[in-house]
Amino acid sequence: MAVSQTIGLFSHAIACAGFLTLALLLCLRRGIEPMRLAIAFSAIITAAWAAIYVLAARYGGDYGLWLSQAETLRTAAWVGVLVFILKDSFGLDDRPSSSFFVALMLGFVIALQLVIDSFIDFSGALPLDQQSAAALLFIASRLVVAISGLVLVHNLYSNSAQQVTLAPRLLCVGLGAIFAYDLNLYTLQFLLGQSSADLIEIRGAVNALAVPILWLATRRDHVARLRISRQAAFHTISFLVIGAYLIAMSLLAYGLRLTGGDWGELLQVTFLATTLIFGALVTLSPRFRAEMRVRIARNFYRYRYDYRREWLRFIDTISSETGAEPIRERLAMAIARIMESPGALLLEPVDGRGFAETARWQWDALPSPVIAEGAALPLFLAESGRVVAFDEIRDGRGDYAGLGLPAWAAASPDIWLAIPLIRAEQLCGILLLQRSLVLRDLNWEDFDLLRTLGSQGASYLAEASAQARLEESRRFDEFNRRFAFVMHDIKNLISQVGLVARNAERHADNPEFRADMVATLNNSVTKMNDLLALMGKASGSAPEPQAGSADLARIATMVIAAKRRAHGAMRLEGADLPLPLPGDEGRLEAMLTHLVQNAIDASAPEAPVTVTLGRRGALAELTVADRGHGMTAGFIREELFKPFRSTKTGGFGIGAHEAREIVRQHGGRMEVSSTPGEGSTFTITLPLHRQRAGRPALSRT
Repeated sequence: MAVSQTIGLFSHAIACAGFLTLALLLCLRRGIEPMRLAIAFSAIITAAWAAIYVLAARYGGDYGLWLSQAETLRTAAWVGVLVFILKDSFGLDDRPSSSFFVALMLGFVIALQLVIDSFIDFSGALPLDQQSAAALLFIASRLVVAISGLVLVHNLYSNSAQQVTLAPRLLCVGLGAIFAYDLNLYTLQFLLGQSSADLIEIRGAVNALAVPILWLATRRDHVARLRISRQAAFHTISFLVIGAYLIAMSLLAYGLRLTGGDWGELLQVTFLATTLIFGALVTLSPRFRAEMRVRIARNFYRYRYDYRREWLRFIDTISSETGAEPIRERLAMAIARIMESPGALLLEPVDGRGFAETARWQWDALPSPVIAEGAALPLFLAESGRVVAFDEIRDGRGDYAGLGLPAWAAASPDIWLAIPLIRAEQLCGILLLQRSLVLRDLNWEDFDLLRTLGSQGASYLAEASAQARLEESRRFDEFNRRFAFVMHDIKNLISQVGLVARNAERHADNPEFRADMVATLNNSVTKMNDLLALMGKASGSAPEPQAGSADLARIATMVIAAKRRAHGAMRLEGADLPLPLPGDEGRLEAMLTHLVQNAIDASAPEAPVTVTLGRRGALAELTVADRGHGMTAGFIREELFKPFRSTKTGGFGIGAHEAREIVRQHGGRMEVSSTPGEGSTFTITLPLHRQRAGRPALSRT
């Protein structure tokens, strides 16, 4: 006996013993479980196939004649196991016609192999061009069964990917190894014209490797409770169609090579390339994919839609922020995609003119209709809440209470459906859908789904409208806030200009006073121009600081000099050296002005208000202290920095709030300490510019 024959004998003997052991263990387990019995039966068939191989290798004779039939039954048994696992997903128990169709397909292929087994002699290997048509058909049927098995394994794996248990995936590995080995074996035989003896000999050992994996997979009966998703079914049917198409085209190409003489090989290559390109174009066609989905849902499922998947896809499309489409266009796109519609048009009530276009998705050819609010279609949609199928009105079918076909719908045959968007018993919009890519009969399931989507879409439209109104209100609120800030600063400017006017009566003849008055007026004009610019900003309750540099000591000197005219007991300490800061000098001056003015308002006319400057590492420190009436801890925590709340008569309640915001915008902090009856201290820290080497100090006198 040759070494290869010895290897084949032991290889298949191991497979026989392994599958017999697996079948015995499964049959001895307590309880009757159909899934377990199906796997045990398939294991017995596989053990019989391996035993026949051992007998044929050892004794020859008639045993070799039964080997091919045994292999056919073995493969068919494992395919039957997979169909049994996934049968509930296809609703075969409720659809005898579909069950009969699947059984007929598998039975035909198996019967074809058994019949050909009786007439084909595989004792000798022949080149591919010398093989008989029956032999090629037999090999092609082997390939079809192997591909079918792998597709079913893919289905099983796809539906077990979300499960925590490992059992279904182990079953996929075990059966996938068997079918993948067969596919590789017969693909080589089909292409080379002869089978590989080494691959055939070691085949039993490869099958035996699946035994422990199948045993672990059957420890729990999670496999029998699997349900195949519609997406997996779509991929499965697509792969089967593609596989059958490629096999058929390969056979035709082989026929061309046999009949084409010297041109045979050229015709074969050209034909295969053409069929591959054509197959790719058809497979990628949206119409083909839509047709496949409709037919799969109609023939293999109890319901047309996978509601969980469709709802998630609808929500994802509506809430997507990756594209630039507004909410109305996303709503039209989401509903149209569910119905395989290539376009949609949304109509909403507009300014009392009736229903007019507010959004469209991929339907540029449709003229924009305007429907009066009192027209028959809006009244019917509002009263009944039903979806209108215009094809039924065109054909005189359906109960639409005498509703006629509108002129704009009669002029555009592509107008397919009108979906009412109803919220709180009010018709918020009408969504028109373009005719579907595939011919489909609408039933109660389609209409119920569309009514639900229309109701949800109306809620999204109402939310979008409410959000738009809130945004408009927010803009008005921002404008009012900016106006309040402007009024607060104008009040300070009026006080400053009023003080200049009162002093002018006594000091008009003083040249120094006149120069100071001109400087004050120019400063007031500059600040008023800044306030006008603030009013024109598009958003924000306070302007952002401008990039630049400011000297806190210089700012404090100017503010104290201006406020000393109104409050003589003003003190400034620590302004001898510059304190350079990054930021907006005008905003920092406004911050200090607010704090000093608040301190003056809280103090008696003779009570001192002290502004102190200093350094603390890389920070500038500014304190404004007064000996006024002070504040409680509760007032500081709850009221002090709340805008539009003031304890002063005629106050706006924004000074402290704006001062703190300016400090924060410049990267600083503000702390407040106060004792009722004793006074308050505001402490501000701001980051300094890095001091450059050799920079001269500027003195302040």
